[in-house]
Amino acid sequence: MEMGSVTVQDTFVTPTWTSVAFLEPFGTRPVVMALPTTDGGDPATLRIRNVTTTGFQILQVEPNANDGPHVAMPTAYLAIEPGNHVLPGGARIVALERSTTSFANRFISTSWDTVAFPATFAGTPAVVAQIQTMANESQSPPTTSSVPFMDVGVRNVNAGSMQMTLERAESVAGSVTVSERVGIVAIENATNLSFTDAFSNSVQLQSLLTPANIRGYGDGCFTNSYAATFASTPLAVATTNSRSGNNGGWLRRCSQSAATLGLTVDEDIDNDSERNHIGEVAGIIAASTAFHANFDVDLLVSKNVSTLSDPFNSGTNPKAIPNADVEYVIGVSNRGSASPDNDTVAIRDDIPSTLRLCVVATCYTGGPIVFDDSGSPVATGVTLGSVEYSNNGGASFSYTPSPDPDGFDDAVNAVRVTLDGVLTSIAPAGAPSFELRLAARVN
Repeated sequence: MEMGSVTVQDTFVTPTWTSVAFLEPFGTRPVVMALPTTDGGDPATLRIRNVTTTGFQILQVEPNANDGPHVAMPTAYLAIEPGNHVLPGGARIVALERSTTSFANRFISTSWDTVAFPATFAGTPAVVAQIQTMANESQSPPTTSSVPFMDVGVRNVNAGSMQMTLERAESVAGSVTVSERVGIVAIENATNLSFTDAFSNSVQLQSLLTPANIRGYGDGCFTNSYAATFASTPLAVATTNSRSGNNGGWLRRCSQSAATLGLTVDEDIDNDSERNHIGEVAGIIAASTAFHANFDVDLLVSKNVSTLSDPFNSGTNPKAIPNADVEYVIGVSNRGSASPDNDTVAIRDDIPSTLRLCVVATCYTGGPIVFDDSGSPVATGVTLGSVEYSNNGGASFSYTPSPDPDGFDDAVNAVRVTLDGVLTSIAPAGAPSFELRLAARVN
């Protein structure tokens, strides 16, 4: 995932597309989002093309009634690989592509595609969307207007799905005969988290689903506050998440600060000159700084064994001889910038046939399995959950231990520990870590 800043060049001066190189290459072609601004008085939006793993091209385009060239737009972009991702702290973000010929136009027709999210959210997410191609373009922007003029319309967003269309507003010139590829990003609403990116920078990321209070370009600029004020003006992308006005329209950024983002719904003037609009909902994603982050779980696992005591030396320089007690310490740390899903961290350890495992608390202080995260530099977010035993080499974990008088069971040949909670990701203070300790007796 990456966010960055870009100034889309003044096409009165340089009538070409602006090329953008990603801060770091992606492994898979990402989807790219950008937010047009109100720089320049003519109606305009931003279009994307030629997205690769290393960059993309971006251009401000105007509807048919306008001439085409437009002043520079300093803005932000978001790029993320398609998939179902878990962010640091456990928040979910999904990215996908959908090809469509469905469009909405006041004077022609309106049709919508229903898009199911690859994973259901806990509540209604915030959505941003962007056309990734120029498949139906019949003119030569930026020296001309864009025909057919299009953005993305989004509505009926819920926890499991949304509807999308190619937003043509009131601009009737041109036609849609082949599919355009649309990128969609949905993130849990009210996300407010921090993480360390690939360059070791600390990044704050927030999402926001606004009330239906964003009105038209002709009505003014409408601000909404972030849940937490950033240290400085963030990078932000946004898309309408409703289509209450039958004229259609698209978002443009009209103000920004560390605390608020100002948006307005613009309309074309192809059939009338008014650019007023009723209130719409917006989905917003904002980051404190440019970043590139690989949201992957990266678990480092270690295992050490030590002898606690033996029948002859007790605890003084003990040896691993028959009937000696040994301790296994399994260390786990998450050095990745993402968290695994809730309640999914499970550690399995196979028990050698030369040992019998301690299966009750009487044979190991705090046991039989001890979870310890007291040495972690940051909160781990997990606690000891279930402990399961196997007597068939791990083919199943349904065995109920039968301890001997000392609390050991030589029939156990594998143990599985599942943790409760979401293991946190690496933070500026360090990687979350914990230890699992268990004891056994040498046969």
